[in-house]
Amino acid sequence: MKVINKITTALAGMCLASSMAAGVRASELPPLTPDDLVFSVDNMDTSVDPAEDFYRYASGGWIDRVDRPADKPAHGIFYIMTDRLTKQVAAAAAEAGEMAADAPKGSPTQIVGDFYNAFMDVDAIDAAGIEPIRDMLDEVDAVTDFRELTRVVAAQAASSGPALFTMFGPSQDPTDGTKHAFFSLGQTFGIDRHFQEILRGPVDGPELTAYRTFINDLLLAAGYEPDEASRVADLSLDIERRLYSAFLTPAEAKDPSNKLNRKSFDEVKAIAPEVDVDLYLETVGFEKPAFFYMWEPRALAMVSEVWRTTPLDDLKDYVKFRLIQKYSPFLASALNDVSVDFFEALLGARNDLPRSERIYKLMSKHLGHPASQVYVEKFYSDETKSEMLDMIERIKAVFRQRIENSDWLSDPTRVAALEKVDKFYYKVGYPDTWIDYSGVEIGPDPVANMIALGAFGMERQLDLLTRPPEHDEFNAESTLPIAMNAAYSPLINGFEVTAAITQPPAYSSDMDAPLKFCRIGAVIGHEMTHGFDFTGRQYDGDGNFRNWWTEEDAEAFLVEAKKLIDQANAYEVLPGVFINGQLGVGENMADVGGITLAYEALMQYLEEHPEENVEIDGMTPAERCFVAWAQFWTMKATDTYLKAIVINDGHAPDFYRAVAALQHVDAWYETFDIKEGDPMWLPPEKRAAAW
Repeated sequence: MKVINKITTALAGMCLASSMAAGVRASELPPLTPDDLVFSVDNMDTSVDPAEDFYRYASGGWIDRVDRPADKPAHGIFYIMTDRLTKQVAAAAAEAGEMAADAPKGSPTQIVGDFYNAFMDVDAIDAAGIEPIRDMLDEVDAVTDFRELTRVVAAQAASSGPALFTMFGPSQDPTDGTKHAFFSLGQTFGIDRHFQEILRGPVDGPELTAYRTFINDLLLAAGYEPDEASRVADLSLDIERRLYSAFLTPAEAKDPSNKLNRKSFDEVKAIAPEVDVDLYLETVGFEKPAFFYMWEPRALAMVSEVWRTTPLDDLKDYVKFRLIQKYSPFLASALNDVSVDFFEALLGARNDLPRSERIYKLMSKHLGHPASQVYVEKFYSDETKSEMLDMIERIKAVFRQRIENSDWLSDPTRVAALEKVDKFYYKVGYPDTWIDYSGVEIGPDPVANMIALGAFGMERQLDLLTRPPEHDEFNAESTLPIAMNAAYSPLINGFEVTAAITQPPAYSSDMDAPLKFCRIGAVIGHEMTHGFDFTGRQYDGDGNFRNWWTEEDAEAFLVEAKKLIDQANAYEVLPGVFINGQLGVGENMADVGGITLAYEALMQYLEEHPEENVEIDGMTPAERCFVAWAQFWTMKATDTYLKAIVINDGHAPDFYRAVAALQHVDAWYETFDIKEGDPMWLPPEKRAAAW
């Protein structure tokens, strides 16, 4: 079931042999160069005064020399690393596929290999068409009332299917981490969650026109007649727009207080009497809770309205579209072309990956730990893990020292903040214990594999409910070892830095100290700062939602946060397109904290290692640190991609992050002799200094 991950990550006609041969082996990946944003003075434009345009100074050579690949909507260090990661995972999966028949039953090699082999058997998949989900579609056709519709909705939520209309499920209680609690959540949609805000846009706008075309063409590829495909596309778009209109906006969703209002079981039932909540819980296997947290507080009432005012047959037609869309990666290959067309229209680039490389996103969603295990064994060094842990300790010590010396925190808040830092949980690379998938039957039918994995996940979730909450290390989609990410969760007051992100060019053991600290070290500092950003500060050191701030300190924090909001609001990404400062304040505060902590930790490290405190390529350690940060966030992107990011994502476009955070770091001004009146100057009173 999707419930736990949804909550904690708010808190992817040839013969088998030739298909596998098409995968890129890791040894065939080209060596990294400055074009791949390996730090280099060749990527700079030293003819530019850093006080005039620091982004151009740091990265102008790369900007002039490197073009965005036509098949990628964006190009920068994480896009480059993800492309290489995708090829590595594909290579590891292909190798597992070759070894699967002889591998021990239930081993990661057998599970990953057979999953890969089933997905790559295009002839068998195309011959089956959409028949593998025929029983599901027939079950929907047989629905005659809301009670039966509820049963279908619950059965899909409990398996590998889509989250339809509403979800009810458990996770750690945000106010008491020793207990489980139940949540009322909204559904997912036929469009990726990163782009759902287009559902609030004009129905005749280019984004929704593209989405309607996607639904229509997907149904045509699934065998619908043109008139029927068009009709279902229209009604599906209307249903999703109505449902999504009741969701919290991205900015509203950043404030946990908007998602943690409680309603009793009977109150929830009364909000949407059409939905049989008792039957839903019974179908899934959950016991009746005393109350629900209303994670999407307005969504359930809208479900009631949509069910009351929409013909049952239309609701059923929408459900069938979602089933086809959800399982389309495992159905006839023609359905994939439709998705590629849609994302080209949405993002401005046709990213049509070889089939062998599409396995990366699918394994990330459905087979995270076994796929990560084969990746880690092949590509990850424990030396890297040890070095990362040392860096974390150094940056944590700086953070603690800054809180101790802070001149704006009162003693009660300072004591609680220090306690929170001291209780930080953190892990690097991969989990101490892998989740055991050995009981999952993976065979030649990709849809049957999905169903088996869904059943395994549901069975495991029910078992977890029999004891106090436990944190699954590196098991959210965003924190799998194969995720290009590091992520903080307030529920565990901690963060995980994945194996994938601790690879070149973000990090390598042979980097000089300024590059280590001001690239991956700044990422570590970023995650630590999330524990004290607009959202994280509302949780205590035990991961409980609790106000541990004095009123005066909370007001002072908001003053500092507003400086970041105002700075971002004033930034014009494209003509007439401005960053939403309120939406991104947490990420922007984490960026400032990240580079601040990394720089100070670097300076302390160099005091301990004076032999490394030397100029390299004519640059001091401080200069290399800040230029390394800027090159880390250098990027090119299509206009449509940038618009989508600004509307949907709390992360500002990378080129904004390259300089905006530095403008709050006093040492940056001193290093490059930036003075009042220079274009890069941000007056001291506008600089955020929370952490």
